[in-house]
Amino acid sequence: MRPWALVPVLLAHSLWGQVRINELQCARSPGSDGKGANGDWVELYNVGTAAVDMAGSAFVIDGVSHKLKGPLMIAPRSRRVLWCDGDPKAGTDHLELKLPRTGGTLLLVAADKVSVLDLFHWPAMPAGCSIGRKEDGGRAWGFFDRPGPGAANNDRFAADKVLETPLITIEKGRLRIDLPQGASEVRYTLDFSDPDERSAVYATPLAASVGTVVRARAFAPGAIASGEAVFASGIPTGAWSLVIAPSDLQGPNGIADVPSGNFSRSGAEWQRQAWLQNGAGDGSATPIGLAIAGSGTRSLAKRNFKVFAKDRFGATDLLQTPDGSAYEEMILRADASPNAFLRNEFMNEVARRSGGNLDVQQAKAMPLYLNGEYQGLYRSMPAKNKAWAKDLNAGKPVELVDGAGPRAVSGGLKNYVALIQAMAADAGAEALDSIVDLNSLIDLACFDLWSGRGDHDLNVRCWRPRSDAGKWRWVLYDMDQWAPPEERTVQRLCATAVPETPFVPQLLNDPDLRNRLLARMSALLATTLSADRTAGLLDSLYDQHAEDMAQDYARWHDELEMPTSKVAKAEIADHLKGRNAPLMAQLRQTTGLKSRSITVAIEPAGAGTVLLENLPLTDDQRTVESFANVALHLLAVPATGMEFMGWKNAENTAPTLVLSGQRDERAVAVFRPSGSASKNALKQ
Repeated sequence: MRPWALVPVLLAHSLWGQVRINELQCARSPGSDGKGANGDWVELYNVGTAAVDMAGSAFVIDGVSHKLKGPLMIAPRSRRVLWCDGDPKAGTDHLELKLPRTGGTLLLVAADKVSVLDLFHWPAMPAGCSIGRKEDGGRAWGFFDRPGPGAANNDRFAADKVLETPLITIEKGRLRIDLPQGASEVRYTLDFSDPDERSAVYATPLAASVGTVVRARAFAPGAIASGEAVFASGIPTGAWSLVIAPSDLQGPNGIADVPSGNFSRSGAEWQRQAWLQNGAGDGSATPIGLAIAGSGTRSLAKRNFKVFAKDRFGATDLLQTPDGSAYEEMILRADASPNAFLRNEFMNEVARRSGGNLDVQQAKAMPLYLNGEYQGLYRSMPAKNKAWAKDLNAGKPVELVDGAGPRAVSGGLKNYVALIQAMAADAGAEALDSIVDLNSLIDLACFDLWSGRGDHDLNVRCWRPRSDAGKWRWVLYDMDQWAPPEERTVQRLCATAVPETPFVPQLLNDPDLRNRLLARMSALLATTLSADRTAGLLDSLYDQHAEDMAQDYARWHDELEMPTSKVAKAEIADHLKGRNAPLMAQLRQTTGLKSRSITVAIEPAGAGTVLLENLPLTDDQRTVESFANVALHLLAVPATGMEFMGWKNAENTAPTLVLSGQRDERAVAVFRPSGSASKNALKQ
């Protein structure tokens, strides 16, 4: 490997301006100088004898110009620091500018937009160091291990190079650390702390026992120490490993120190440098940022984590999600409340099988290790933020609203307030259809009613394309707070004094919306939420995750209120068996509508499928409980090699059929082999 060498800057005579780039820092570590969320800053130095106003000049990086606003005076023989914190309201020395930690080229261009006053190139650098002129305004550049925004460069040592990060590999059960070119030694720690000049010197390969975590840096006289190499031993394939300094996790400044939940500890100041290692590969962990995530679950011993692949933490790649996409932020969901893991997995899969009207995060179940210690079963998923919502909208801008507050994550609240006002005014189906994806809202209402979700008013996230025709859609998540099967959920949700998602009383007050909700509920209870299909889904999910759930229980049952995996499955199974009938009875009582029985059959058996409200009835005969005067829509779909012939005892030969719900009915879809010449009578 070659050491990072300072790339010479071609300071031609035409670039030798009176005001020069004197020093910059593109990545801050705890305790080093820096200001703002990312710690970036640029220091300018006026070598002349007269003051200069830099207003109108600009920084240019990666082809993008960042104009400096005035007044921005720099006195003669003086420095002025420009903070790249994205807060221009704080003053003219605060810029909407980001300096890549992986290296870049920065130009200082005069107000005429043509003359280049200075040009500066820097390589990738570890956190906590800066790069600048060895003497204020001079020609020679170097690296500073003690950044000094606003301080004289002449009084500080500037190194000529930054060492490459060591490489840690595992061979025959031992950890080997390669000495980078130009380094005189590698120092390491085994207690998860940051390695420094006082740490142990690496000499021979180290024992790679399960849970061993090595953090290493390269050192040499006259050079800036390298970035950190981090490796955790014994991490099983498919697991994730997090490594973080103990003082950043616990203690006065630890992100997970407060038993009550750290509710006030949020934002960039409560994000910490950490490393993430995926699986049992032989590569070192990659640098990431880490924070505690969640709301009510913050007070539980098993914490949710938020992972950041941001430049200021040294990340060079985005985080890969289960569906193959990549994001800057991801959530490691602990599912620490009773039954949370299995319930969330169950409801997410039900939503997918129900046609995808609700947006569901792709999640991957995997074991998590923290500083070499097993932390139980987690789910990795993209954060429900603007980047994820934009991907749902083909990369185009969105408005994203979170919580019952509500809070605008992206865009404003104007259109969301209009939605709430329309609901409060009982605007009706026709008016709502122009601003709401009613299929999405109705599915959310059905799932909240079926599960009896107790925190439906808090776990709200919806988005709309940022366009005049954009309609609100909802995201399904945190479906762990189920009510008992007999709970009077319909009455509870209808008792709300103000409109709150999923707006059940407003949906039931309008006849058209009510009928759409009731028809969808009948279809769901006959298909994806039927007792037989839900039992099969539960068995499948349990078999897939039983071993991991058992290990999670063994890790946490002394610290958390949690059932065994078998009990968790049994409790869900009781809900599946006992929920549908009471729920239908509650809906009949609330709406005053009587029950209707619809039988749908296929002839001959296996010749096709019938869709009920766009959901497949997989049986050759299924009886559906519905409501009086609520129409149900059927669609006959022939199997391969078959064609639809018509509906028995009906004039209708089209594949679609609408049942009015005025009486109990039987609908038989008749199929025949494709190209058959026979025309059997259907009215038999």
